[in-house]
Amino acid sequence: MQTGRPSAKYGVTDALVIGYGNDLRTDDGAGRWVAAQIEALELPGVEVRSLAQLTPELSLDVAGREVVIFVDASVDATEVTVQGVDAEPTGPKTMTHHGDPATLLSLVPTVGALPPRAYVVSIPATNLEMALELTTATQAAASEAVGRIVELLAASRS
Repeated sequence: MQTGRPSAKYGVTDALVIGYGNDLRTDDGAGRWVAAQIEALELPGVEVRSLAQLTPELSLDVAGREVVIFVDASVDATEVTVQGVDAEPTGPKTMTHHGDPATLLSLVPTVGALPPRAYVVSIPATNLEMALELTTATQAAASEAVGRIVELLAASRS
């Protein structure tokens, strides 16, 4: 994935897409698959991260962005969903092994400015067994998620 901080080629928006999950556990890798697809599009000013999990260090990459999009598989989702996410209102929690987007966002003010817009894109997952390929249903949902993210990024430009 790209390294370093891109220039603001995206206009006034500095965008970061973070796909995460375990790509060795079938559908749990959907977020990382989406990240790879978004990166392949080479959208100007859009930086992409593909990670196994969210960790506190990621707050450094999130700080100062205009828009951040977290992408993950969810066994609770029945369709692709896009929801706004805010920092945990109770302040920073301790993130040790892994965390969630709201907790990560709560760490950002300790290192920089919170992004004005942050979203979670959830992709339905039905199979978390050990395997490298997404199931057919999750593959279709992940492809839909790519389109939704591109639309979200385009809308955030205006």
